[in-house]
Amino acid sequence: MLMQRPMTRNAAANASAADRRLNPRHDGSGLQVEVEGRVHPVVDVSTGGLSLVGLNRTLGERFRFVLSRVGESQGVTGEAEVLGIRDGLFHLTFTRPTLPLMRLVIAHVSAMTGVDPHLLKSR
Repeated sequence: MLMQRPMTRNAAANASAADRRLNPRHDGSGLQVEVEGRVHPVVDVSTGGLSLVGLNRTLGERFRFVLSRVGESQGVTGEAEVLGIRDGLFHLTFTRPTLPLMRLVIAHVSAMTGVDPHLLKSR
């Protein structure tokens, strides 16, 4: 019978070094991003950024977008930078996250996870 040892701090740091995400990602179903008139469904989203398919951008490029719920005409404007591209999936980080953008993202994550968005409640 093999005994497993707990992971050391250095091993844990090295294991997570490959995944550069600082915030947990959640399913982006129901969200869309419009960039220069083209609409892209959101694959996944976090308070730090999101992922899209089929974007026509290059690594490191910054651009403005409108994030909205599918079926809603009003959205929230934001700015993002392309951090990575793999197999047609574009990983973006929010470069200037605004309160309205964070409210939309947190409300979406709250609905997806069933957890009350306690950070946005008024006192």
